Amino acid sequence: MLETARLFLRPFNEKDIDPVFAMRSDTETMRFIRPVQTRHEEAENWIKLVSSRWANEKIGFCAVIEKSSDKFVGWCGLWRLKETDEVEVGYALVKDFRGQGYASEAAEAFLIYGFEELHLREIVAVARPENRESWRVMERLGMTYDYTGRFYDSDLVHYSITKKEFLTQRNKEKLAAD
Repeated sequence: MLETARLFLRPFNEKDIDPVFAMRSDTETMRFIRPVQTRHEEAENWIKLVSSRWANEKIGFCAVIEKSSDKFVGWCGLWRLKETDEVEVGYALVKDFRGQGYASEAAEAFLIYGFEELHLREIVAVARPENRESWRVMERLGMTYDYTGRFYDSDLVHYSITKKEFLTQRNKEKLAAD
């Protein structure tokens, strides 16, 4: 579906159920997301849910696969916040792959997709206030803090970036690289 320098971002398939279950049942990985899962079928149902909007809305989550090893790194994608109807970029990584820039790389690919393919005006992200690692990813993407609000039955920080802000930032980065 999408590709970056180091990652494939592809639709989930049956091979992903075990790694998704392992990730979603890991206390450290899920500490900022939701309670850990205890049944394998929960992973399968979650995959069905986050894949269900691709056909109609062209949004959902994808498996993030490391090109060099073909290993499951985590998930990333776009989702609609039920509380505000905004489109958010979301991501989560297996703990062994954190700190390598994969979350930023995958999320940037989905920002490009959202702005260039879906013609979104703005994309947001939310995270628990104590999840500083996620804040850093949002800020690396050029997103700015807006407020703390109630999402997914939790008080979460809300960040956003407009298409214009994102394109301006990318153009500056291209000029700096030339």
